[in-house]
Amino acid sequence: MSEDNNKKGDRVYTPQWAASDMIATFNPVGKVLEPFKGGGVFTDLKPNWDWCEIDEGKDFFDWKTPVDWIISNPPYSKLRPVWRHAATLADNIVFLIPLRNHFSGYGFVKEGREYGGIAHIRLYGTGGKLNFPMGNAVGAVHWKKDWKGPTTWSDYNEE
Repeated sequence: MSEDNNKKGDRVYTPQWAASDMIATFNPVGKVLEPFKGGGVFTDLKPNWDWCEIDEGKDFFDWKTPVDWIISNPPYSKLRPVWRHAATLADNIVFLIPLRNHFSGYGFVKEGREYGGIAHIRLYGTGGKLNFPMGNAVGAVHWKKDWKGPTTWSDYNEE
């Protein structure tokens, strides 16, 4: 999986304000994994979290230990295989993604529903607001295993 980990758009670092807001919004507790540490914004805020980072010799696809939560800004070109692996490990998955990357393909939407469903989506505006190289809508999507409730939405509002 890691042979082309330098694909354009796959190294998009999460701003500190967005990581802080995601942690506050979703409140991950228990054993938490950040599978694509990158610059370390999540683990700087939560140093007790486990992490993977291919550039540091820890490939997420080699991780086998179950966790309660996975929270990350994953490589977009590998979103579906990343999500599939995450779904084998965690009861809660939160990914900061361009929303089209999940919703444009029926197969991915169906897989998410079979896992449980989307409990919440936190909207952050366009990619430009996060200094991402695209103008698409970006949100933190929380898939919850065996979720049967509604999907709720919230907006990040700068204060």
